[in-house]
Amino acid sequence: MARHDLVVVGAGFAGLACAKAAASHGIDTLVLERKSRPGASPHTTGILVKEVAEAWNFPASMTRRINGVRLYSPSLDSIDLTSPDYYFMATDTGACLDWLAMEARAAGARIQTRSLYTSAQLEGLQVRIARHNLQCRYLVGCDGARSRVARNFQLGVNKQFIFGVEVEMAGISGVDADRLHVFLDAELAPGYIAWVVPGVGVHQIGLAVRWPAMPDLDRFIAKLGRLFDLSAAQVVSRRGGLIPCGGLVTPMARGPVLLLGDAAGMVSPLTAGGIHPSLDIGHVAGEAIAAHLIEGGDSPERVIRKMQPGYFYKRQLRAMLDRFAPSNRSYDRILRQPLFRNLAQTIFFHHRGLFSLRAWQDMCRALVN
Repeated sequence: MARHDLVVVGAGFAGLACAKAAASHGIDTLVLERKSRPGASPHTTGILVKEVAEAWNFPASMTRRINGVRLYSPSLDSIDLTSPDYYFMATDTGACLDWLAMEARAAGARIQTRSLYTSAQLEGLQVRIARHNLQCRYLVGCDGARSRVARNFQLGVNKQFIFGVEVEMAGISGVDADRLHVFLDAELAPGYIAWVVPGVGVHQIGLAVRWPAMPDLDRFIAKLGRLFDLSAAQVVSRRGGLIPCGGLVTPMARGPVLLLGDAAGMVSPLTAGGIHPSLDIGHVAGEAIAAHLIEGGDSPERVIRKMQPGYFYKRQLRAMLDRFAPSNRSYDRILRQPLFRNLAQTIFFHHRGLFSLRAWQDMCRALVN
């Protein structure tokens, strides 16, 4: 039986960040990934916020800077939102994951692809993964919104979801390449939004809805024909999946087992953004696991709980939007209202959202004016 210090299930952003950090401290680290390579068929749009782009420095060939947001009402009226010191990065998400896997390998981690995780069990202070004839001192589940690791060890599970679908298309013209194009539509995207991202060599078109509703992507693409030239458009790839939107699961750890990323509900209930916490908290978790295994340091769960967002107010806003969802007529009416504009500006550009002093100053200014 092979023995390792750390086994990470899932080579997504959280799993690879954790594996890289732990391996860089000399921890014998193995990543189990069910796909043929980490970047194969990614399930995320892959938008990076400024903070992630600056902290992780993904290769320029895999990213493209976007400086603002164009927000559309159901009638396709629009407003532009920008911030002078902020930007986003569209990414070739698969290439970014493959690059991050290369970085983890360079740090000393081993990544075993085509390795489906099914179950594991505690044996004293160790974890045994019988299917792969493995034993480890610590197990990290980064295996998605419906984590098998969570179910195996009676940890918290995600119960609220958004369901998103997306296509990558070539041959589209007439799209402003310096904007994320975000669409509000209570009929096409109930509970969330639709989008067009001028990506790296393609355009990413998608929408997400509150589960168990099902998205009608073809209908949205047909509507886009009123704005952009789709006459030569061709689908390059398709993807989709569940996105947790209920906040952090509890418990997220038990003994030598810890959840990270989507498995732990580390996704904003309001924006569905999860790459930022996956990378940042994944890295800190990897370092904490190394300190715990080498020096008997504090439990990794306790370390990361000091930095992970609680999402309390975002969960309340999500619940309010679900219960009192605006109609398309309401969206059309409020799009250009100053308060709504400042709320949208806060959501997209203020790193700390409603907890930002600048955000509240902007809100008050809108009310006064």
